[in-house]
Amino acid sequence: MAFRQQNRNSIAKRLCAAVAGALALTTLFSGCSVAPAAATPAPTPSEAPVIMEATATPTATPEPTPTPTPEPKNRSQTSGRVIPEGTASKIFIMSIDNAAGAKPQTSLMEADIVYEFLVEQAITRFQAVFNDTYPLYAGPLRSTRYYIIDMAQEWDCMYLHEGYVLLKKPYRRVPKDLISLYLPGGGFKGFNTTFYRKVSTYDDFETKNGYKFRAPETGRGDVHALYYRVAALVNAYYGDYESKICQRFQFLEDVSYETGTPFTNVTLSFDNKKNPDWIQFAYDAATNRLYRSESGEPSMTRTLTDNGDSYLTEQMNVQNLIVQYVDYGSVKGDPKHRRTCEMIGSGKCDYFINGQHVTGTWSRPTAEDYTSYLLDDGSLVTLEPGNTWIAVHPADSPVTID
Repeated sequence: MAFRQQNRNSIAKRLCAAVAGALALTTLFSGCSVAPAAATPAPTPSEAPVIMEATATPTATPEPTPTPTPEPKNRSQTSGRVIPEGTASKIFIMSIDNAAGAKPQTSLMEADIVYEFLVEQAITRFQAVFNDTYPLYAGPLRSTRYYIIDMAQEWDCMYLHEGYVLLKKPYRRVPKDLISLYLPGGGFKGFNTTFYRKVSTYDDFETKNGYKFRAPETGRGDVHALYYRVAALVNAYYGDYESKICQRFQFLEDVSYETGTPFTNVTLSFDNKKNPDWIQFAYDAATNRLYRSESGEPSMTRTLTDNGDSYLTEQMNVQNLIVQYVDYGSVKGDPKHRRTCEMIGSGKCDYFINGQHVTGTWSRPTAEDYTSYLLDDGSLVTLEPGNTWIAVHPADSPVTID
């Protein structure tokens, strides 16, 4: 045991000598004296230890999608405004006069959509689509055409006009067989009884009264002065019926297109050879609206106030403009120079939304289908929520975009 202890002591002494020698060599070569090891100070914030973590591989920034993707909200199919779940779509379309003696028209600003059709040589006619709100009255009411019947058919709606000529094939359309709630011939007894303001107010739906009235005024004869109480007609005759929901376009607030080009004016000739600058829409960036003019004069419209007893006159303006190009022709031998128009099939479109112009197509394969408004890539066009003007324009007539 003594030997083993002495041996251990001897080994320990030799190890200590070796360590001392190594320290001496370190001091010699480093040129620094050996000092007792100091306690390592805690790192200051600027000297915080760096923790290495795996770095994700950088990915390329995705390109903006040219077609905007709308949010899933419950929206009106005619305006894109957000509406409560379960809100019924009860569409009412009215044929409104646009002859010289019919201006200014009443309640166009309350329409969610206005179609403009060429009906004679240099006369267009409006089809006002009401759904989100119904004006107390609108007009002046005027006749329809077979291709306007084609348009009304796709909306599964209540339709009102004054006058219609039933043509021979292939232009023969029987409205009461094609339109869900056809007022002139749909069995709605009393729809054309006269309204008397002395009996009740325009917004009184309880008092027994009529629906139509004439309001001639200076420069406006009887033929351009027929009006109907729209809200009262819907209240009396729509009942539980609901229009089918069809997605003709999409809607999204502040919509923008990567491929869109800016514009300030759209000029529509509507085949007017004498006045190729006949109809214009001017874009105002301050209000983000398109303002309509005709023959160089602002297109004025009346918006009802004071429960229908008064009105404000303003320039017609819209949120979106669609130019739908179609093939127009003429009914052979017709003394009124009535037009033909192909609303079934497909064609090109120009869209004007939020100061941007984009292009696309429209498609309606059969009369039983509804019209889809598409971009060039085949997706549905996305509009800004609000009112829309659809100019059904001759495909072979010039349109100028500035």
